[in-house]
Amino acid sequence: MAEDALERLMQRQRPSVPPRTDELEPPMKSLQQSASGGHGSGYSDSSKSTGVDVNMSVSRDDEAELPQLVRTTTRLEEEIDKALRHLCMDEKITKEVWFEAAYLYLVEHPKAMQAVNGMAKERYQRRKRAADLRKLETMQKRLRG
Repeated sequence: MAEDALERLMQRQRPSVPPRTDELEPPMKSLQQSASGGHGSGYSDSSKSTGVDVNMSVSRDDEAELPQLVRTTTRLEEEIDKALRHLCMDEKITKEVWFEAAYLYLVEHPKAMQAVNGMAKERYQRRKRAADLRKLETMQKRLRG
């Protein structure tokens, strides 16, 4: 059997799976009502041969209010990341949302923004020195070895 799998990998063939012939049972009426809240919540439930299909209707006005998000990678010091993760778990929010809220608060409070920017510049210089030291250590190891 292991040889067959290896052979399939070597030939890059995927095994064929027969199509399903059984259908999902339609959900009970009471489950549909409890899922939709029993009143017009903007969801429409329809049970067809594929099961329950839940669609959410969004108006164009709502689409204009939806925030446009970008994906970023943030590197934090280990202790700060751990503390921030615990804070966010306790508050039931994400780190990204916390960063956004902190930034919006600082925009509204210029003195606090100046203080945070001062701390950030000091931390940046410290990180830069640490990166330079790591580069030097790596260079020394390569020259010795």
